[in-house]
Amino acid sequence: MIYTSTSCLKNPSNIIEVLKEYEKAEIVNVELGSVHKYFDIKELKQFNFNFIIHNYFPPPKTPFNFNLASKNKEIKEKSSNLAKDAIDLCTEIESPLYTFHAGFTVDPLELGKEFPKENITNKKEAISTYIEEVIKIVDYGNCRGIKTAMEPNVIQEFNLIKGKNEVCLFADFEEIDELFQNLQNTSLGLLLDLGHTSVTSHWLNFDKDDFVQKCEKYTLAIHLSTNNGLKDQHKSLTEKCWQNTKLKKFKNIPIILETMNLTTDQIKSNINLVEEIIK
Repeated sequence: MIYTSTSCLKNPSNIIEVLKEYEKAEIVNVELGSVHKYFDIKELKQFNFNFIIHNYFPPPKTPFNFNLASKNKEIKEKSSNLAKDAIDLCTEIESPLYTFHAGFTVDPLELGKEFPKENITNKKEAISTYIEEVIKIVDYGNCRGIKTAMEPNVIQEFNLIKGKNEVCLFADFEEIDELFQNLQNTSLGLLLDLGHTSVTSHWLNFDKDDFVQKCEKYTLAIHLSTNNGLKDQHKSLTEKCWQNTKLKKFKNIPIILETMNLTTDQIKSNINLVEEIIK
């Protein structure tokens, strides 16, 4: 099934306006994304989409940067509580899946921008904190019949420290595999972002095809966008982009379009391209 993130549309801050535009365009499968302003979630009841929920949704009244690995107790608790709120919302709107981001060794000021380079937590300590919180979230989801999946981080040049990844957890397969070995008695899955894979493989110097193959056994859903291989740009799909070569093997799980700044016509064109590839 092909889903469209609410992050795809130009000027997406008002979630209700985005959903009205999707309704007009007859887009029926929707991922509730992470770029929206606070709103009354009761307003979702007017829509009849097939929903799934991603990360920072429902948006809180007071914004913060979601980080389940934070050494700041308040941020960690806010992140965990938001994840549980998202799972509760999943049960209300019949979303079968909640997906969330991998954590960080330092709290970001803004995602997609350079991270602070001071007060960085030791990676092993951050991973331990993250695992503790994720176990609680997965169990919370299981008790309510909701599947959960983690999205690996993307590595961009501005977040490397002397050429090494010190701030973003679970960006390479070694760390991802270690996470799932620690959580093998849980039902956690992976939200594999093919746009992230293209960029991260460049900066961490690994083979992106090999990475996708290794991650396949854990993958419950796909995020899909394109870029120049250097920055996480969330661009529209093209007929010859690398990401398209990986779609057929994932045709039986949610493939979620997460491009940005598109019109509904452009979104529909992307959906049609994916449908043609996986049929």
